[in-house]
Amino acid sequence: MSKADASDSMRASASLAPSATSAPSGGMAAPWPETLEARVAQLLADGERVTLLTVISRTGSAPRDAGTRALYTLNGPEGTVGGGLLEARAFEAAAQSLFMGTSSQVSCDMSGFTPDSDMICGGGMDVLCEVLTPDKAPLFALAAQALRSGVGGVWVVDVNREPPLRRLYLDSLPENPDPATGSALPPDASLDITPVRALLAQRKGRPGLVIKDACRIYVEPLAAPPVLLLCGGGHVSLEVARLAHVCGFIVDVVDDRPEFSNPQRFPMARRCHVLPDYENLVEACGIGRHHYVAVITRGHGFDRETLAQALTSHAQYIGMIGSKTKRDQIYAILRGQGVPDAELAAVCCPIGLTIEAETPQQIAVSIVAELLAVQAGTLKRLRFEE
Repeated sequence: MSKADASDSMRASASLAPSATSAPSGGMAAPWPETLEARVAQLLADGERVTLLTVISRTGSAPRDAGTRALYTLNGPEGTVGGGLLEARAFEAAAQSLFMGTSSQVSCDMSGFTPDSDMICGGGMDVLCEVLTPDKAPLFALAAQALRSGVGGVWVVDVNREPPLRRLYLDSLPENPDPATGSALPPDASLDITPVRALLAQRKGRPGLVIKDACRIYVEPLAAPPVLLLCGGGHVSLEVARLAHVCGFIVDVVDDRPEFSNPQRFPMARRCHVLPDYENLVEACGIGRHHYVAVITRGHGFDRETLAQALTSHAQYIGMIGSKTKRDQIYAILRGQGVPDAELAAVCCPIGLTIEAETPQQIAVSIVAELLAVQAGTLKRLRFEE
């Protein structure tokens, strides 16, 4: 990570500032749905049939774990299940399933120990190619609503059947149901999650296959993608937004200037907030335990203010751009305001892994790599202080 501080980011941003456009303080939705469930619901509601590819099991050192998903639509593939020959075979099967209207499964041996081994990663993978028809639109719309509302749930798929029997179990109905689907519970959804808790427990809360009454049952927690809130809409934030989005993060942006926080500048963002002086940051942006917050504003004062507010949010990750000198000055002020040392010690500053990054693009790589390390639980091993 470079030692560039927020004022440097502000000067660089100002030199190539976008033209001023108005943006509502409440933000605007991104042109693409933020979850696979929402994307499937959209396609099915439009009357399309799609194939959902899901890695349902993995052994050894296969490239992707159970729970990896992709789509095959009338326009071709969306997403990836691991690349290489496995993916080519899986998409070929998905296309055939879509054409025939019949689900299928693809197994790939990557051990390298047999003449039929497809790849030599080690291990193997099974991919379910599940054909979804428009009558499933309400089910996936409900799942998308649950993800947006933070409602917990579990997908359960009996893969022995044709078509596979998919059901959704939710802790509760999501608030503010979509007017297009209403509040009625689809017949293949349930609000009693008790029957499937034991199945999920067998997988220790992770996606994968379990055996029940000689049947192969795939279970998958309904888990929302992590949300990255970028405080500041300058050049570094723009590059971070681009990279974080393709790495699976939902991206929200907040700035005190409408020309730096709008859907035209951040088309990949779910919401673009405009908050004068960053007031009521936590409430306005809905920061919670699943949020990752990157403080990259246009000045030290705003960095200090947004950091102080973010520390009250219990966000999973908080990082702040800047040199160690800037960090120490800001921390001294916050300590004087009563912020405990333990809370400040949890902030990643300078933000990003130490890779001697200098350009906005390089800094974005270091920041997103750090976010991914937090997700994987490897941050302490990867983060080094100079």
